[in-house]
Amino acid sequence: MKLPSIKATIYLVLAATLISNLAIAQTTSLQSAVSAQLCGIVNFVRAIVGILAVVLFILGGVLYAVGHFLPATGNVRSGMQGWAMGMLMAAIIALILFIIAQPLVTMITGLGAAAGASSVSVSC
Repeated sequence: MKLPSIKATIYLVLAATLISNLAIAQTTSLQSAVSAQLCGIVNFVRAIVGILAVVLFILGGVLYAVGHFLPATGNVRSGMQGWAMGMLMAAIIALILFIIAQPLVTMITGLGAAAGASSVSVSC
């Protein structure tokens, strides 16, 4: 099963957000329901990404340290250090996503308001 690309996923999320903002009526109950759903999604993503970032930092650091104790000959040392650097880079990306999750949702809802839909304020 092939996963969609990140670019396609971002376009899909932006399109869904714009369409949902255009479809939202002026009632405050619907706006608060949408705000609560978006808040729930942001909190869920932040929880998972935060845990993932910590685990990747720890595993990457341990693998990098263990890689230095291995003999310099052979591919095991360079392979382990490559895996460790990949994990550390993934942890940094996860940390960036953790930090920008709330501003990203606020920006997306602001795009819907700029397109003429009613504004949905999201503050989690």
